[in-house]
Amino acid sequence: MKKTTFFLLAIAFLFSAKAQVQVRPLPKAGYEVRIGEFVNNMKVVDTHEHLGSPERYKKSGQLDFMMLLFHYADDDIKSAGMSKQGFEKLLTDSLTVIEKWQAIKPWWEASSNTSYNRAALLTADKLFGIKNIDETTVVELSDRIRKAYQTDWYNDVLKNKCKIEYVVVDGEDRSFGDPKMFRYVKRFGEFFFATSHKKIEVIAKQQNYEIKTLDDFESALSIAFHKAMDKDFVAVKVGIAYERSLFFEDVSKEKATAVFNKILALPNNESLQYNGSDIKPLQDYMMHRLLDLARATNTPVEFHTGLQSGDGNTIENANPAHLSNLFLKYRTVKFILFHGGYPYGGELATLAKNFRNVYIDMCWLYIISPSYSERYLHEWLETVPANKILAFGGDFLNVEGVYGHLLFARQIVSNVLIAKVRDGYFTEDEALKIAQLILHDNAIQLLKLDKQLLK
Repeated sequence: MKKTTFFLLAIAFLFSAKAQVQVRPLPKAGYEVRIGEFVNNMKVVDTHEHLGSPERYKKSGQLDFMMLLFHYADDDIKSAGMSKQGFEKLLTDSLTVIEKWQAIKPWWEASSNTSYNRAALLTADKLFGIKNIDETTVVELSDRIRKAYQTDWYNDVLKNKCKIEYVVVDGEDRSFGDPKMFRYVKRFGEFFFATSHKKIEVIAKQQNYEIKTLDDFESALSIAFHKAMDKDFVAVKVGIAYERSLFFEDVSKEKATAVFNKILALPNNESLQYNGSDIKPLQDYMMHRLLDLARATNTPVEFHTGLQSGDGNTIENANPAHLSNLFLKYRTVKFILFHGGYPYGGELATLAKNFRNVYIDMCWLYIISPSYSERYLHEWLETVPANKILAFGGDFLNVEGVYGHLLFARQIVSNVLIAKVRDGYFTEDEALKIAQLILHDNAIQLLKLDKQLLK
């Protein structure tokens, strides 16, 4: 009897040592199921996608099993050793389905452990009923994908299977998608990479505004910005971390003018190196002008931070801490920092905690690393006000990827909230309210999604 009592006490001690600080009473039995069902069945807002037209895919050479592998999975397949040229050939009609599989097989098998590829497997299973991707299944999987695209596939996946209420697209193609559901963000990258006289002329033509001076260039940006606002874009997106550091100095107009004039003085067939120090003062200056416009119109600004897709990138450029001077200067601008800042989750927590105008967006994050996502969602819920976390954005070119990624997201959000309730950090009711905030309400409020009337 004493041994049994000692054993039970030891188990209780180990459990309590593993648990976090208890703030709330421990939950009633069945809370795991109730939280899981709530998260799995609730409507969500998808804060970030790159969706292309389904008609484009119908005409492409990738309307087969490659639909599950051409975006993000391709990064790891190439990282494992497959050449870019070899992979690109798989996106054409030049090979049969079996020939495509034979070409990709060694690299798929070498990289199928990664989250990108695990998501593809989950999608094949849950969306198409195919348990594995191999030589015995790729033909049937390809047939099912083609048949799906003969239906109202986008609406079925996004509305019915994903239960998405709004989807925010990083792009300007409005030829597809339900206007009651789709929202859009706008980029102004051409103003940061106008490195030649010819590129400036293109901007002038687009805006129907003659550009001879830096003042003219600023005016052209203002014209382009207000055109976008008239088309109900809900935010500005900045993806410049792929090319340079996110540190934007408050450059004098004189320095920026010198760079601008240098560009205009170049021969028509020459460009200033945009990834060098020569162009940086002008880029920095124009970033501040873009933020002036965002401030004046109360427009949120989204920044790519953390991991860049593909190879040849410098991760240090994308550290969200580089943006601190902008947060300080533009106190009323709402900054939304993408991708959970991977791998800078601690820095991101500090920024969102200390700056009332900084928000965390977990788009893309779950398929980068489920463990990182779960670990930092735990930490962010302990450090950052819950109204500043946006917990899902698929960040995919196709709806199949959105579906698989959302399965990851719902499971991880459930895991975190269940653990918090089990430890007594949250009550069950608090956990459900937080799920509603981070997967739905926050994005609608921050981006004013329910007030947009698209034109």
